[in-house]
Amino acid sequence: MGILIFPVRLAEAREDIRVLVLKDVSAVKLSGERLVLHDLKTGQTLFKDRKSSSLTVEREIHPRLRVRGHSLSVPGLVVDSSAGPVSINGRQYREQIKMIPGPNQDVWVINVLPLEEYLVGLINYEISSQWSIEALKAQVVAARTYAFYQRSNRSGELYDVDSGVSDQVYGGVGKEDSRSRKAVQATRGELILYQGSPIFAVYSSSCGGKTEEGENMWAGNFPYLRSTECNYCLDSPYFLWNYSIDGEHLGVALEGASFNSRVLGLEIGQRSQSRRVLKLTVQTERNQRQISGKDFRRLVGYDQLRSTNFVISQKDGVYHFSGLGWGHGVGLCQWGAKGMADAGAEYHTILKYYYQDVEVGRISR
Repeated sequence: MGILIFPVRLAEAREDIRVLVLKDVSAVKLSGERLVLHDLKTGQTLFKDRKSSSLTVEREIHPRLRVRGHSLSVPGLVVDSSAGPVSINGRQYREQIKMIPGPNQDVWVINVLPLEEYLVGLINYEISSQWSIEALKAQVVAARTYAFYQRSNRSGELYDVDSGVSDQVYGGVGKEDSRSRKAVQATRGELILYQGSPIFAVYSSSCGGKTEEGENMWAGNFPYLRSTECNYCLDSPYFLWNYSIDGEHLGVALEGASFNSRVLGLEIGQRSQSRRVLKLTVQTERNQRQISGKDFRRLVGYDQLRSTNFVISQKDGVYHFSGLGWGHGVGLCQWGAKGMADAGAEYHTILKYYYQDVEVGRISR
């Protein structure tokens, strides 16, 4: 099945996205033009006689927020600024800001803004807007599709997407530019569709030569996320990587999986079709257990073990990891998209290469 551009455009109604931009903090500093606070539930304006250019919102022990020395018995706050974006702990965000007491005695900050504006700000956090415009278009369509998919899955939750690497990286308006906006406008409303529905359009920085099967990373059925040879990301600065750690520090890193003593040995037990580690056995001073490759990488650190496509050697109690690519390797390879675009491929060709049996089009809403 080829990629088609459907003639039906998205309805003109504004498409918003709820982005969790901050959590796990006890206080949030806000600044902007004439900031006004509202009760999240009722919309009632708080502190009607005061408009500030800066505010600090703190979390109290009980599920309450404290502002200007007042403990507020409200489910959350909405922050409005009469002109320009709102600065949150030094980063600027447009449109509506919601603040609620989080589940871990923290403050959650959720930015509600138009989906297309979110995409403009996202580009330079995920790739570089200086890449070929066709690579930018591929990234925009994948990111828009991913946001649609997650918004549908999380309709009963407080947010649609996280602003970190667990979803898509977004840091506000600070890295918006004309090339990012051009790519968004050129693909406005376009989604990657499988049998008429937006797909789970995941992507990673560099696949290391071959993408991974979706089912090896997430529970579910993803017929469009198949392992694919990729000869286009060889120029990625992250194509090859190395990392070393001694057994004692590795044992500390693995405490979250109940490995709480020095690691004495590692043995890879199973690999996927793309050579990524699915299971490995960890021998410590106290026990021996299996762990999945993705959990092992998460515990050691995503920036340390850049992928699960690695080999291991050991010398004098130090474990040396040598690997390929950066990220989970499923779906679109961002550096591969750059390589394909540099070779003359259009964005719909790029998307068809990394997502199988899909269409690209607009859906009516």
